[in-house]
Amino acid sequence: MKKYIFATLMVLGAFGLTSCDDGSIPEKAVSFKEGRVVKLTGMLTGLKNWPDEYSVAVAGFDGTDDYAVISKAIPKNTEGATSIVLSGITDKVTNVQLCILDRLRRHVMTFKEIELEQTRDTIYMETGAVDVSMFNAIQQGYFNTTCANCHGASNRAAAGLYLTEGMSYEALVGKPSTKVEGINLVEPGDAANSLLHIVLHEETVEGISMTHRDLVSEKNDQSILPLIDSWINNGAVK
Repeated sequence: MKKYIFATLMVLGAFGLTSCDDGSIPEKAVSFKEGRVVKLTGMLTGLKNWPDEYSVAVAGFDGTDDYAVISKAIPKNTEGATSIVLSGITDKVTNVQLCILDRLRRHVMTFKEIELEQTRDTIYMETGAVDVSMFNAIQQGYFNTTCANCHGASNRAAAGLYLTEGMSYEALVGKPSTKVEGINLVEPGDAANSLLHIVLHEETVEGISMTHRDLVSEKNDQSILPLIDSWINNGAVK
């Protein structure tokens, strides 16, 4: 009798093992991410000095506001040849950017951007060589577009201050103001005591004839100006 029970259990066990190991996977265990895919490739440099409150990311936007619908942060130890895949992009997303996001996934500044094609499932985004450093984000996102108009772009630099690409860092960091005594234009580690911060936040500054607050938009107040302060407070690294 014992031999019969043992043999029966062995048969049942073998049947159970066979049925469980037939290669099939229960449907509920399979998870497919629907939507389009963007594959970004490029040579990226300058990620290592970004503080935790920001991320360099591949992000999708719907064109209605500054918050990313979907995003994927690029690891801060990335340097050189980079390949990032952003999947699950719904039809709501109209463009994808290599950009800076804050902690709320709010857009701060764009390095590269592509419009999405609704008919394609996989989109390739080749960026080439991009300096995604904190300082270059400020240069591209604010100095080039706003400040350089008076400070060097037309072969003339107000107050002798050049904020054009390739000249701005050396002109700002650790350099004493020629207009306001006893203060540096950028004091590494101390945004509040840097003239760059002061002229962008205060309506009037003794010794400065122009009101720079006129050049600050609401979006700048929410994105670029906090970025400039964070860059200074984190050592004003190039």
